[in-house]
Amino acid sequence: MKGVYTAIVTPFKESGKIDFDAFGKLLEGQVKAKVSGVVVAGTTGEGATLNHEEKEELFRFTKEHCPTLDLVAGTGTNNTADSVKQTEIALEAGFEKVLIVTPYYNKPTPKGLFAHYSAVAVTGAKIVLYNVPGRTGLNIAPAALKMITEIKNVVAVKEATGDLGRLADYLDAVGTERFDFLSGDDFTVVPFISMGGKGVISVLSNIYPEVCVKMVNAALSGDFATAAKIQLATNKINHAMFMESNPLPVKEALHLMKKCGNVFRAPLANMEEANLAKLTDIIKDFEGIKATL
Repeated sequence: MKGVYTAIVTPFKESGKIDFDAFGKLLEGQVKAKVSGVVVAGTTGEGATLNHEEKEELFRFTKEHCPTLDLVAGTGTNNTADSVKQTEIALEAGFEKVLIVTPYYNKPTPKGLFAHYSAVAVTGAKIVLYNVPGRTGLNIAPAALKMITEIKNVVAVKEATGDLGRLADYLDAVGTERFDFLSGDDFTVVPFISMGGKGVISVLSNIYPEVCVKMVNAALSGDFATAAKIQLATNKINHAMFMESNPLPVKEALHLMKKCGNVFRAPLANMEEANLAKLTDIIKDFEGIKATL
């Protein structure tokens, strides 16, 4: 895995149903921008509030509309049996890769983590391990990641601590050859790649995929001057994407751009008006900056 993978939002109609018309247009924009792939029904896609039938619909729709992209299904939960079931659904829909978050709330030991990923691996899916302690309450230890190298189906790691020291510890423990390391934080992509990372699973690329692709391609080719310029230029808008819980800002941004509605599944709710005003101003400012990148 290499390049920009967009953690794509799931648009909803006012009725609460998935808006497949809007979703299809978003996917078209990603293909046009030449991203490497998309992650469907992850955190940004509000996967936690999608049922199995809805996920299957999303997976099949994406497979049909994006045959050229590398597709990843968000099928991880804190219930191992359910993670296996969702992974089987993704495989039946034509996906080969799944994003499996470390189980949240349960806080499993390394032995439990190994059992969890081993159970999902039995399905035959290629697994992207997702470390995001800010969401899960569990920061996978380098020693635990070393254990997981024994599970051949685990092919990549989405590292979303925002801590480059943690990435260094992982690389020290397992090297750069066993897993493709992908940043889960848009604001650290360029230094992440400079240390051996292969790209990003991005929130920002929902709204500015071309910018993200240009930055990552520059970094991967060794043009860190260009990549760093873009990284710094996107800093404010990257942080704006997390001024409230993801995916609130990114979906509100897409709504401002008239690309989808700003409807969320409970327990999520629309952004505070003051933050929405700040987000609007930041987007306006970046629109002026974008042409210089």
